[in-house]
Amino acid sequence: MNNTIIYLIGHYGVGKLTIAKEICAITEARLFDNHLANNIVFSLIREDGTSPIPDSAWDIIMTIRREALRAMTEIARPDASFVLTNALMEDDPLDHEAFAEVLEVSRKRGATFIPVILTASGAAHDERIPSPEREERLKMTDAAGAALVRQRRPILRIEHPNRLDLDTTILPPERAAQLIIEHAERLQ
Repeated sequence: MNNTIIYLIGHYGVGKLTIAKEICAITEARLFDNHLANNIVFSLIREDGTSPIPDSAWDIIMTIRREALRAMTEIARPDASFVLTNALMEDDPLDHEAFAEVLEVSRKRGATFIPVILTASGAAHDERIPSPEREERLKMTDAAGAALVRQRRPILRIEHPNRLDLDTTILPPERAAQLIIEHAERLQ
């Protein structure tokens, strides 16, 4: 891949980070997982994966994300590719902003932009959410809370010609990564 931005979007536990790591291992793309920004703040406020996160934390996290996007736009090599992850919700104005900002970075870089919507069954979510790895990464670990989010807060509706949808319920991360890479190659 050359100058491509893949944006993996989905609820908690669909495999965004796992798939992103696979893509990066195969393509040498650079990873900007949403928890790179989140955890700077989460570690300071002692986020526990179950308690609500204060609204003011998200403003700080957005500032960190914007600076990372600025680095992608202004400093990164022109041929560099990136894989980003996020759980963007339709009802959250900050999530709409976050998506628009990544789209703008793609435009400024002249990059191929590929939004990928990842989904999984409720049973898959329930199995994946309460894991030690997620807890270690300061991610949501409350399966019941995550289920409520899935039921009440749909993922951001994205209409883009390069969009790809994948259900990761039984799809191994390696295969998901390969499908995304193949999709990206067809677009270049």
